[in-house]
Amino acid sequence: MLFKNALKLFMENFKNVYKLLLYMTIVAIISFSLYSALLLPHVVQIWESGEMQTLISNVKELVFAVFQGESATINAMQEEINLSLHALLNFIASKTWKIILSVIGCGFVYLLTRFVDSLGYFSFGQILGDKMETYGDTPLHSAYVKNLGRGSAYAVVYVLGVFVYDIIVVAACYFLFFYLLSFLNIFISFFLSVTAIVVANALKLTLTSTWMPSMTADGYTLKQALSSWKNVQKKLRGGVFSTYLVSIYMIIVVNVIFGLSTFGSALILTLPASFFFLICLQYVNYYTLTGKKYFINYEQIVTNELHGDESLAVEHIAHLAEGQFTEEVEKAERAENIEK
Repeated sequence: MLFKNALKLFMENFKNVYKLLLYMTIVAIISFSLYSALLLPHVVQIWESGEMQTLISNVKELVFAVFQGESATINAMQEEINLSLHALLNFIASKTWKIILSVIGCGFVYLLTRFVDSLGYFSFGQILGDKMETYGDTPLHSAYVKNLGRGSAYAVVYVLGVFVYDIIVVAACYFLFFYLLSFLNIFISFFLSVTAIVVANALKLTLTSTWMPSMTADGYTLKQALSSWKNVQKKLRGGVFSTYLVSIYMIIVVNVIFGLSTFGSALILTLPASFFFLICLQYVNYYTLTGKKYFINYEQIVTNELHGDESLAVEHIAHLAEGQFTEEVEKAERAENIEK
């Protein structure tokens, strides 16, 4: 039911996918420019160096000698290539500290990009929450400015926490399946690694699923939001984890199939759609766990039977009935005017 309602909510608010695509594109362009500014000068300098040109020339001569079948030249060029490669590595080593500083700068840009992305997701969460509660359309810029302070605090904690978590997961998988269990078949190692990474990401999304919705929907402080998962009933936690696990696998399958079948073109749409669907799932989970009623569309309100009453649903149905009655009255008046 959680997945089904999230999918309905996703389709009802699909226009936000295009807004998210634009936002992600702007962030990607800026981050790519910063990466290029940090790395491109070193790449150009290494590529244009005499050591690199000598290595390229020696490789070309070796290839030519192989096609000509000149064994003596081949042996001589192999030695020349070893010498030129050693010279190139020494040249790169002379720039070690500059390269290290650039790599550190790239790490900072990566974290900054994740921060800006998370801040955007927080704003889209606010938009989605307003839609679910009042069926109102909140402009992106309004949600962004409104949540700049709280969203920034959330983004800093979330990005740093997730960054450390992801490093630990990837390092643990590599050590366990490609070092400690290296005797296993390579395909089995990849199978176990992918499974472990998917399960770890499902667990991460489960444990952090109440953070953002609790801040936008209930006005929690960051400290309260970080501990909000403890308030979820234990019997309901397994269902949330299972929903995220299935969703991650489906997202992977959709992106792989659409990406391969369209030579990557469909990823322009499926990637932001995947992120927005996870936001929809996050809010559906939270509203269900806390017993909140919410709009899926204008004519459908979901009410958790385990919590609360159906007053909002009754009120909305009455509003629809009133609108239909008014429309019928207007039709009758128009028909009467025509007869006159």
